[in-house]
Amino acid sequence: MEQWVYLNGRYLPMAEAMVPVEDRGYQFADGIYDVLKLAGWRPVRFRDHMKRLRESCEGILISDIPSMAEWESILAELAERSGLSRSLESQCILYIQVTRGVAPRNHLIPEPQPQPTICAYFKAAPHYTPEQRAYGVAVSAQPDERWLRCHIKAIGLLPVVLAKHAARKAGAFEALLVRDGIVTEAASCNVFCVKDGAVFTHPEGPLILSGITRGIVLDAARRLGIPVHEQPVPLSEFRKADEAFLSSTTMNVMPVTVLDGVPIGTGNVGPITRAVAAEVEAIIREELEAGVDLGAGLVASSQVGK
Repeated sequence: MEQWVYLNGRYLPMAEAMVPVEDRGYQFADGIYDVLKLAGWRPVRFRDHMKRLRESCEGILISDIPSMAEWESILAELAERSGLSRSLESQCILYIQVTRGVAPRNHLIPEPQPQPTICAYFKAAPHYTPEQRAYGVAVSAQPDERWLRCHIKAIGLLPVVLAKHAARKAGAFEALLVRDGIVTEAASCNVFCVKDGAVFTHPEGPLILSGITRGIVLDAARRLGIPVHEQPVPLSEFRKADEAFLSSTTMNVMPVTVLDGVPIGTGNVGPITRAVAAEVEAIIREELEAGVDLGAGLVASSQVGK
């Protein structure tokens, strides 16, 4: 796969794609982003991702971005130039970023606003090992020091960068974020725990980014008849969970078996985690097989997510 970038109406090799120094994304982290997974030319829950992208832009007062149909056209051209395989067995990641654009440096939002800087590119999907899937990963509790609009997928990620760094230094795979004693989510994932046969996860709202895969997990649990409780879980209760797992676009479901060096439950991947993970894979596979490629009327199709 070649690295091509869509940048403000142009398609450029990665090495030639550049933005000005006074782009507000560069100077103020004044922008948003989204990440999609594709199998071949078919994105997982395209409509859901595009809806979140638009709502995040609206949340920071950025307008004049492409419509969903325009995004489909842009991304189909980008997929063609990037040499993306159409095989559903070939997976990759799409990164999209929108900033407020270029303006003389000033904390005030410019009036009138500049044209947003819009970029997108495909990259290889991250690799997770069979051992991680089979035996689970470790997490480390870290303070949640983010702003209070976490439902906006903003590019200002320094708090989670530092939390993830601290977790890795502690020998963990991921940081478990804790605010006022409550587990909110992980540095780049949503988080779930299982107790007495039920799944618990933090409710939607400004303290978490409600992931697209989080929604698929909830769908999977309902299909399996597993009770789900969207409610705050104290860290002290999370430590007593029978099972735990993470969800994200790039990895779907990842079991968690260790928290701060101490096993969760038996220390093994639990039956509910295994069942939910398998059902999430099945839902995604069903939707992809029933879907259509970018550029082939994806937006008009009913198979674009909920």
